[in-house]
Amino acid sequence: MRCVACGAEMILVNVVQIQDDTTAGAGVEDHHFMCSECHEVERHLVPTRHGREIDTAPPIVPASAVQGEHIAALLRRMVAKIRGQ
Repeated sequence: MRCVACGAEMILVNVVQIQDDTTAGAGVEDHHFMCSECHEVERHLVPTRHGREIDTAPPIVPASAVQGEHIAALLRRMVAKIRGQ
């Protein structure tokens, strides 16, 4: 998925299960994405047919870890520019 603001790749940073008692076996997940460049955050509601088991869900990277990686990359680029590389 691409960021609407800058076109960079979006990273899935959180998934929240939304309980819906009106439909048997179906539900909705709230997916939070963060842009890898401009750090814009988007949320998408995604319908699920059968609830996910906690064990089978893909690992979710906390937003703070993603932000830390981007800050480190930014600092490396700044140091490289200062050194004239």
